[in-house]
Amino acid sequence: MTANTIRRARVVGEKVFLRPMEREDINDDYLDWVNDISLNTYILQSAYPVNTDSAVRYYEQSQPPGAVYFAICDIETCTHIGNARLSLIDPIHRVATYGRIIGHKDFLGRGYGSDALIQLLRFGFHKLGLNRIWSSAVTDNHASLGSNDRVGMVREGILREYVYADGKFHDTVVLAMLRSDFDKLHGGPEVWKQRDAERFAKMRDEGK
Repeated sequence: MTANTIRRARVVGEKVFLRPMEREDINDDYLDWVNDISLNTYILQSAYPVNTDSAVRYYEQSQPPGAVYFAICDIETCTHIGNARLSLIDPIHRVATYGRIIGHKDFLGRGYGSDALIQLLRFGFHKLGLNRIWSSAVTDNHASLGSNDRVGMVREGILREYVYADGKFHDTVVLAMLRSDFDKLHGGPEVWKQRDAERFAKMRDEGK
């Protein structure tokens, strides 16, 4: 990856930055991630195999104004390690749902997914002006629920037997965060403006 990759970042966190997904990101690594049952057993669409054509259609359908689709990249190496998306964006009620996956197994369980979620929420609240962002996670998906808890997503309720996986139905937890929650937990725009200035100054010093 070149320095230009990080210059396309829309938001930069402690471990990752989010840049726009590109058509060329749909490669063998991408297809391995989205077809790896060990990573996405409890994702609603995981029952269907994904090939290049269906991945490209998903990418094409994940464009503004109804959705925004990001590549999650390691801040140190610019390696593309996963994807994150805001979708069902409603400009009237200012609500959206989110999804994310860390597909590169070298980066699992090390806080990259949580940092990516914070940056995705930040983009939705501070850049798009959303007021509520929500998602869901199967009750057996302890890794996802733990990450959501660490970020501060609120468990709002249970959808009973909402997901069918591994030959049975699973209850699903509804998770959500409001703009006011985010600003209280992670800081408002002025806080992030200062953080960004410090991070980009550091990256310039490092030649990124």
